[in-house]
Amino acid sequence: MFRFYRLLNLLNLDVAAGAVIAALFFSKRLDAPVRPYGIAILGLTVWIIYTADRLIDVRHLSGPALSLRHKFHQQHQAVLKTAVIIAVVVVCALLVFIRPSVLLGGLVLAPLTALYLMLQKKLPIKELAVAVMYSVGVLLPAWPGSWSLLIQEAGLIVQFFFIALANLILFAWFEADIDRGMGQHSLATRLDKRWVTRCLLLLIGGGVGFSFIYGLFNTSGWIFFSMWLCLAGIFRFHTYFCKSERYRLWGDAIFYLPAIGLFMNQQ
Repeated sequence: MFRFYRLLNLLNLDVAAGAVIAALFFSKRLDAPVRPYGIAILGLTVWIIYTADRLIDVRHLSGPALSLRHKFHQQHQAVLKTAVIIAVVVVCALLVFIRPSVLLGGLVLAPLTALYLMLQKKLPIKELAVAVMYSVGVLLPAWPGSWSLLIQEAGLIVQFFFIALANLILFAWFEADIDRGMGQHSLATRLDKRWVTRCLLLLIGGGVGFSFIYGLFNTSGWIFFSMWLCLAGIFRFHTYFCKSERYRLWGDAIFYLPAIGLFMNQQ
């Protein structure tokens, strides 16, 4: 079972599943109609972006990759490139079935995503760009057609963005030496690791405190509180989670927790 889940993680399928679950959670909170086509496009698009990002990382490597996920993409480049092309074709075919408002948002986000993939090595804080794209992408299928409804759930939306950001920075913190060895860039390779540690302490500490207070007034806030606690645990017990890249398995899995909200009464 563990090996199967490890394969899902290497294939980026767990990340895509987490995005779908989060989109369904927000669609319930925002009382927005969700079409299966929109959810399918979101899952496929997240998978395409993550897979393409890693294929770009390994494209110019002269030697073997140093991380498990990069080794996997390096060894299976041909198959994964073909799968990405097929997925892109499927996404384009499904676009005609989604709501116009969601389509418009997707057409705005698509060129920004393409720009990120082309310039990712030059971005000073690529984790921030990925967190923004991920959060906006998750919210697109759940778009309620009204900004006032979005504002009502601003507390949850902001928390989700910062959880995604902290998650990405935490991964970069774990992988600083590996990224340097492969010529990759991240916040942890651009800054001294001590500064990144302080940044994580601030993000996670602030997130835990805010989500706890938020949960006192909104039961859905406890879901985000549990997500923050998971990140705090991974950070605190980093020696254990560093082995076999366990931090990625557990760090990506926290985005399954919003599934709890699908069975809760809204407050």
